Amino acid sequence: MQKPTIFISHSSLDKELIRQIKDLVNRRTSGTVDLFQSSDGESIPFGNNWIHQVEENLNKSKIMLVFVSPRSAMSSWIYFEAGFAYSKGVKVIPIGIDGVDIGNLKPPLNLLQGFNITSADGLNNIIAVLNREFDCSYPESFSEDDFERVLAFSFGHQEVSEEVLNIIDHVKMVFPNKIKPGGKDISIVDDPLVRVEKLLVENDIEFRVADKNTIHTHGAIIRYKEGDEFGAGVSLVLDPFCLKINEKLINSLIAVLYQAQAVDKHWLNAFFETDVSLLTKDFKVSSKLHICGFSMSDLNGRMHKYKSVDFALDPPPERGRSFGEDRENLRVVYDSGQFDAKLLFSLVEELVKAGIVVPARNS
Repeated sequence: MQKPTIFISHSSLDKELIRQIKDLVNRRTSGTVDLFQSSDGESIPFGNNWIHQVEENLNKSKIMLVFVSPRSAMSSWIYFEAGFAYSKGVKVIPIGIDGVDIGNLKPPLNLLQGFNITSADGLNNIIAVLNREFDCSYPESFSEDDFERVLAFSFGHQEVSEEVLNIIDHVKMVFPNKIKPGGKDISIVDDPLVRVEKLLVENDIEFRVADKNTIHTHGAIIRYKEGDEFGAGVSLVLDPFCLKINEKLINSLIAVLYQAQAVDKHWLNAFFETDVSLLTKDFKVSSKLHICGFSMSDLNGRMHKYKSVDFALDPPPERGRSFGEDRENLRVVYDSGQFDAKLLFSLVEELVKAGIVVPARNS
């Protein structure tokens, strides 16, 4: 028996947000519904005729979910897809996301019955539609935690300009095999990636094990390197767009990897796109930050204070002491278990204003 097909129409700029919704629905329905998302790289394998695949899936769909965001509302594509589907007798259901109220849309979408996703109830409305249209009984049990996970991929929820998100290439955190907080030797736990896998399962985070030393999850790669040399330990590399959704994971890792042993501070390194320049000369950085009202850190003379974190602009590291990276970067020290993605974005925004982090257009 062929699975019922639902066509998902949206802006390509929202593909990660929609992918999260799709993954949640897939898990709730145990994969018994075919959710066709044209931009996900899975619904249409690379190399296939894109237009043909879109038309073919529109023809076999009973329902089209049109996700309307501030970006898709400005595009004519979703209106074209919705009109084509409607003319084929497909039930078109507009769904407002990222602050869009479908009641405020222009015709024809505002003439169709739909809903907004502003809470877990909105996500459960998707399940209610499937139950009604396909005579199923999937549980309408999405929680506010599920909604928060989806919301983390919303541009509006980031509360930071897209420019800031786009100039950060990635964020890296390292949890060394041996650390010396306060001069006391502390070792990482045995089988650290086993502990990490358990943490991912407990937090209902989807992941895949690539090999014995590598785990992939949405927007992040976790690796383990054995040994006592510099850079050995667990490393976590994250896409900036996924920092918010991974906050809970980040803030749990210290306690999981070092158990009850006290580690008061941890750090991250933010690496920027190659066309972004950083001012790293200590006296010039200090001068600009002083003018902009930043205070010096109590940790050491190179660092400065921003709200609850300390930071420095680091030049390329010495050979052999790079944690696998050889670029200038922003180093941020925060209280263990208190990482805040919004605070990091806010700091970068202030550094751009101060002329410390210089995007290509300003150079």
